[in-house]
Amino acid sequence: MSENSNNSTTTTQQRGSGDRAPTVSQLRSSFAEIQGELKRALDGINGGQILASFEILSKVTDAVVVSCESLGLASELPVVETFHRDNFWRALNQCWLVALQNVSAAQSDSDRLREEHLVHLRNSVIKWGDKLEKYGLVDYEMGFWESDIVDMLDNVLKSVRVAAAVADGCLLGQEEAEDAAANTTIPSTSNGAMDQS
Repeated sequence: MSENSNNSTTTTQQRGSGDRAPTVSQLRSSFAEIQGELKRALDGINGGQILASFEILSKVTDAVVVSCESLGLASELPVVETFHRDNFWRALNQCWLVALQNVSAAQSDSDRLREEHLVHLRNSVIKWGDKLEKYGLVDYEMGFWESDIVDMLDNVLKSVRVAAAVADGCLLGQEEAEDAAANTTIPSTSNGAMDQS
């Protein structure tokens, strides 16, 4: 991960933990930083740098969750006149969904997400959802699409487990591998998202 990425999310987190309300200029700057990092994550996905891109996406999401109140994302009151919270959440959620749809596009084995990465991502998504739930920002049009993201993570995790089982020669065929993966899939704990499509 680049130093620029670390500085960006750290700046956003520090603003979220201060006692002073940020200025409109600081908020615009924070949102520009977040959007820049989301773009970097998607560019990395398109370039096959899957693992690094999910690190960026995770750090940005964590910074947003930690700074949710100070960024004005947990309030109905307009913080920045030109800012649309629903568009912000939609962009963040769609970034997650697009990234998850492209996990198989890793340019090398070292760029690939492994089972332990996916389990950690899944646990993080649930943790973020738990934190955002108190603001009513989970699985709705304006909020974090926890159950959609967890469902996609579960599907990717199942595929990774099937591929590993087949590659290891542990199972005779695809059907047996799919049965084994279905029996080891972590159940979703989401609260029933509305269909976002």
